[in-house]
Amino acid sequence: MRLTIITGFLLLTTYVSAHGYVQQIQLGDSLVDAWNPYKDPQKDPSVSKITRHFLNNGPVTDGEFTTDAITCNYGAKGEDNNTPVNVTAEVPAGSRVTFYWTDWQSDHPGPIMTYLAACNGPCADFSGSSGNVWVKIHQAGYDASFGTPWASKRLPEQNSTWTITLPATLAPGEYLLRHEILGLQRTNTDGSLAQFYPSCNQITITGQGTTALPEGIALPGAYQPDDTTSIFLEYRDISTDNPYTAPGGQVWGDEGWSGEQNMDGTQ
Repeated sequence: MRLTIITGFLLLTTYVSAHGYVQQIQLGDSLVDAWNPYKDPQKDPSVSKITRHFLNNGPVTDGEFTTDAITCNYGAKGEDNNTPVNVTAEVPAGSRVTFYWTDWQSDHPGPIMTYLAACNGPCADFSGSSGNVWVKIHQAGYDASFGTPWASKRLPEQNSTWTITLPATLAPGEYLLRHEILGLQRTNTDGSLAQFYPSCNQITITGQGTTALPEGIALPGAYQPDDTTSIFLEYRDISTDNPYTAPGGQVWGDEGWSGEQNMDGTQ
């Protein structure tokens, strides 16, 4: 089933302030409610949302980000990790996409990254947990030109919202849109203590584009706790003279691959 438009008011409900998750997504002109792990599992009849169900507002951490939990987060109670849902939401290629997080007040310095994977058919039949299918389309890490250099710590200054633009030349089809924050606050002790907050949403991209996604990275696979450039490091040592490189490879867009480390992600 394809979900073309869901309307609603921006949710103001907050939960444990130490963590967070994406509660709504603006896909072009459509505001779509994402999975609520504290309310939706109890609803009867069950709700149909484009988000792959996840357990709670906490991170994938403690070495488990080398498992399939990193793909789309831990599955909801009683469900496997990264279980497909049966709906998508339509969005034209080239649209702006805004992720509305719950009130993000966490002191979790680190990057914000967004990926796409082509489902090559219905996303309801696509896992995403194997193969080099994930292509990074946006990232922001440490940028000293901002008063608050770390992207994740700028999120509260933007009302817990983050906006990107989809590539305009993408071929129509169903895609998995993956958005995440990486918290580096404990990685100076052990790289396996990195805190990843991923979520995946099934979308149908429309338009006249003809460009297919290139080969990307594997999740799980690309993130490893012995990565001393992107994960296992002392975040307080990062500076203009010691720049940060986010994990997951380069960013791809309408102009091809880019080595740009810091892209604007604002409203």
